[in-house]
Amino acid sequence: MTDLIITESESILWLSINRAAKASSISRDVTDTYITALETLEKRPDLKGAVWKSESETLFSGGVDLKQPDGMNAQQTSEHRTAIITDLVMATLHCTRPVVTMTQGRMIGGAFLNALACDRIIAAQDASFQLPEVKIGIGSPIAAAIVETATNPGLAYDLLLSAREISADRLEALGGPCTPVSKDDLIEKAIEALNLYASMPSQAFAYMKTWFQKPRIAALENAIRFTAETRKGQNSEVTETVEKFFAKS
Repeated sequence: MTDLIITESESILWLSINRAAKASSISRDVTDTYITALETLEKRPDLKGAVWKSESETLFSGGVDLKQPDGMNAQQTSEHRTAIITDLVMATLHCTRPVVTMTQGRMIGGAFLNALACDRIIAAQDASFQLPEVKIGIGSPIAAAIVETATNPGLAYDLLLSAREISADRLEALGGPCTPVSKDDLIEKAIEALNLYASMPSQAFAYMKTWFQKPRIAALENAIRFTAETRKGQNSEVTETVEKFFAKS
């Protein structure tokens, strides 16, 4: 079965991570299927938009898949993991149609980054978000660029340097694109949020969304270049650092 289940209901594409046995981690298949779904959304005006979700009610996603693919060395594995997340987020940022995240439970790492790239996060009040990279022993200018342009520099600074877990209520209060709701109302509110965006004239919505996303895309591209330059020849060390951290956890 695919790592990302795609269903269509009420003229909405539902994109659901289906890897509960693997901490709902984001695999290459998740990213590739997600990209294809958003391409479909762009081509079909009969669809209102997409809702990104998870089959797990307790862990939306533990972040990128840490499994080292067969035939890849440590350096290639690090580059592979980075591309899984940057390709996912870039697809969201380039999509001119409405995309909403619906979440409950914990959302960690790359999943949180992609949620921030969506138009809105509709979160159950027990939801939480975390970017643990610095705690693991690595820094992520890519994550910083995404959080800073989606929220504000102060929040990005705090989340990326403290690795603290933040609640849905707190994320909203600090300026994040998040709406906390009762768990019982989660689906209804996600549909309501998507319908609001979908009710706007499509050309005007796409035009304004493209404008808002331009600096976010530029910031992400700059962070990708900076990471490539400053970590040149060090990707194997990053992979080893990550694996040692999780081996102790």
